[in-house]
Amino acid sequence: MNYKTRKNQREEWLTSPPILLVYRLMASLFALSLSRSLLYLFNLQFFHQTTMGEVLFLFFYGMRFDWAVTVVLNLPVILYYCFPSRKIFSRFPQRLFDFIYVITNAAAILLNFIDIVTFHFFGRHLSIDFLKLLRVSDEISWGTVGQVLFDQWYLLVIYILFVLVINVVARNTKLRADEKHIIKRWQSRQVIAMVLMLVFSLFSWRNELRNRQIDRELALRYTSPQNLPILLNTPFCIMSSHEDKIVDRHQFYEPNDKFIHKDLTANRFIVADSLNADSMPSNVVIIVMKGIGQEMIGYYNPEHRFQLTPFLDSLLAQSLTFNGRSNSRRSIEALPALLAGIPSLMDDDFCNSDYAQNDFDAFAQYLQKHGYNTIFMHGGSNGVMGFDRFSRRAGFKNYFGRIEYGDDDDYDGQWGIYDGPFLQYAAHALNRIHEPFATTIYMLSSRYPYKVPNDFVFPEESYYWTGYEKTVNYADCALRDFFQTASQMPWFASTMFVITSDFSNSEHFQPEYSNIWGMYAIPFAFYWPQRLKAQQCDEIAQQIDLGPSILSALKVNDTLFCFGRNLFDTISQQAFVSYFNQIYQYNNGEYLVQSDGQQPYGIYKPHLDPLLRDNLFGRLQCPDIFDELYRYLEEYNSRMIDNNLKMSQFTYETQK
Repeated sequence: MNYKTRKNQREEWLTSPPILLVYRLMASLFALSLSRSLLYLFNLQFFHQTTMGEVLFLFFYGMRFDWAVTVVLNLPVILYYCFPSRKIFSRFPQRLFDFIYVITNAAAILLNFIDIVTFHFFGRHLSIDFLKLLRVSDEISWGTVGQVLFDQWYLLVIYILFVLVINVVARNTKLRADEKHIIKRWQSRQVIAMVLMLVFSLFSWRNELRNRQIDRELALRYTSPQNLPILLNTPFCIMSSHEDKIVDRHQFYEPNDKFIHKDLTANRFIVADSLNADSMPSNVVIIVMKGIGQEMIGYYNPEHRFQLTPFLDSLLAQSLTFNGRSNSRRSIEALPALLAGIPSLMDDDFCNSDYAQNDFDAFAQYLQKHGYNTIFMHGGSNGVMGFDRFSRRAGFKNYFGRIEYGDDDDYDGQWGIYDGPFLQYAAHALNRIHEPFATTIYMLSSRYPYKVPNDFVFPEESYYWTGYEKTVNYADCALRDFFQTASQMPWFASTMFVITSDFSNSEHFQPEYSNIWGMYAIPFAFYWPQRLKAQQCDEIAQQIDLGPSILSALKVNDTLFCFGRNLFDTISQQAFVSYFNQIYQYNNGEYLVQSDGQQPYGIYKPHLDPLLRDNLFGRLQCPDIFDELYRYLEEYNSRMIDNNLKMSQFTYETQK
């Protein structure tokens, strides 16, 4: 065989459809992997504890999952390039499949780029519930998207470069018609290539040699839940997540009264002289700050680089405070936790899940029965995120929003009325309401795009503050002005104030707050000098503890169902539960355990190891704590499925 013949055969081989297909698949794989790595590069604050060696390992091992997605996305192109027919060289089908190749891969890369931005706010990968979020939620608007594109213009430029590279690859891997391709040997080669590619594609989604689909369980064998976003790409997370209902396994579940709060008598933290105080009911005002965690508050974290909350620091020093933890990472998840004691333990938020119509107990329902005027106040546009509907179901009879405020001169142009003027409006509105009243005021300023009124004056040292830190300071000043106004009102002395947050901050500067334990740290305080001792309690207080604790402090000794506990009762055991990256976390005050609901993955001592660097799993056995978590999940799942979240239903079933 002479040189020319060998050269022709080599050229024929290198330009054959299977080899051109390999070029396309490799280009797709590397584009998906490189775009995945950008999530880490643009969100370094969430991965303080991850070494460069670990990052490189996760990047290269993550290509295992990138390849699975590449095969699925390009399956039509694979079948076309391996099809044993001369028609694949026709111009029209080639253009069609070139278009399919570019569009599908550009869409997959786009999801990775979207995740770069959303991860900054939610701290987790997108999943199938994100698609539902786009359809039913007001959290994402065209105004927000436009602002993101303006602020993150460089990401758009980088994305366009990725798409251009994919397009260049498509142009240079077009099939070239040749009479040699008509021979039978070529058709046989095409058939063999199709069989091999289909088998290879099938095994790309297999979990090694096991006869099951690859999933996050395989990923968790190589890294912790904290680092999963580095390992997994966004399209894989969406493909591998499901909209299935939660599963009721009945492995541990036995109906019990653990979450039936029958005795809400307060036996601690109450000032002794107030135990026999007048029987006149007291008011309660719950202030829910927007996206402000312990990291930003000097009272909890004096090591923060700037003092952003001088008023809040002084207020908390005069309050009964706890080590607050959120059961959510989004506003729409926080409301059921705060108002109804329902933690976010599903991929979907409760308000948009299959169980949204379930009946449930809520502390405001009981206060309303005892003659309280119940009001929910939020400066956002009426109807945003369904706040008005859910608050009414939770027992808040009246809703004061942007429409009731009635002056759009104080509208921020994106989310609602600025906190400063709206809190003043709330203070004066409460002065016109008959006592006793129970009010929740939901703030909104500390959220992207971090706007403050044009006439607001920042301290001189604010030059180096981020936009988010500036809104934290603005929220603190708005709170200061609210309390100055409220202190002049006749209802102030007989009112208990609760200060908390819907979820922790989206920006992190210290590693102890950027992991999956610290990222849930929020303020949790009760301010009522007349009846509550001011002290710093190290116990955990999660959002779902709010309802029974308020009823207990107000001496409303009813019986209600709630997944939380009464903070004013020494008998109740502290606990914290959350759901992150399809991993459940449970803390009993000493140990933090992690599991997917069946398989344990982590055991930590966060009070000794706040960075969660030392996973004790394998060296320490905590079967009792894992059993507590599994029983908790069984109770949660069973009651969700059976629509058994209300005390009246429990009583009925017990009697029946």
